[in-house]
Amino acid sequence: MLAYVVALMMLAPAPQGAGPPGAVNACVRCHQGLAAPQAAAHSFTAWRASAHGAGVTCDRCHGGDTTATEAQAAHRDVYPANDYRSMVHRTRVPATCGACHQQELGFFIGSRHVERLRAGTGPSCVTCHGSMAVRRVRVADLDTACGACHRPDGTAPAATIDTARALLARIGQLDSTRQAAETAAARLTNARARDRAQGRLRQVHELLERSRQGWHAFDLGMVRGLLMQADSVLALSVRRE
Repeated sequence: MLAYVVALMMLAPAPQGAGPPGAVNACVRCHQGLAAPQAAAHSFTAWRASAHGAGVTCDRCHGGDTTATEAQAAHRDVYPANDYRSMVHRTRVPATCGACHQQELGFFIGSRHVERLRAGTGPSCVTCHGSMAVRRVRVADLDTACGACHRPDGTAPAATIDTARALLARIGQLDSTRQAAETAAARLTNARARDRAQGRLRQVHELLERSRQGWHAFDLGMVRGLLMQADSVLALSVRRE
């Protein structure tokens, strides 16, 4: 599986010219002025509102040369999404996203979903996050994102969605409690108690981040274990010092 993803990353063409930070991207400048049917089916408003809008430009995911002045040169190595050569072909999306999101890719390539994706039926990053990566997966998204396979007559256990729903909700609950505890800890007048509480809360934050990253392995047992650790440390943090 690792060889599969590494091969994809080696095949992915490097962007030819991203321009200086903060520069108006040539892809956006041209495409946002086209009629909707020709605008590459993307909403620039959605892209700008996403975490990627701050600097992950079109060429980083689609290829092309932003320094070119002719359309043919600008679209070098850009192919339709249904073309295997495309950086956003469904089987190559993990490698494209993984160029930046390396930890998440590391978890993903160890999952059974990689084999499903190679066979043409498994999920990719787009399944959960959308093509513009404008969202984190929510509890309400799981039936749609996972239900194509995880259903009574599907190829994967339907009960997995219920387990995933409970764990994802628990991540949110623990994170909300952590944030409230951080506010309370900052108000402690005893410096030692404050430092001790804040240190534990940093540990909780790290455990929750690891559980989110580990989600990409689709190993719900691992996620459950991380959340149990976070719950235990959080209980120590919120008790009266």
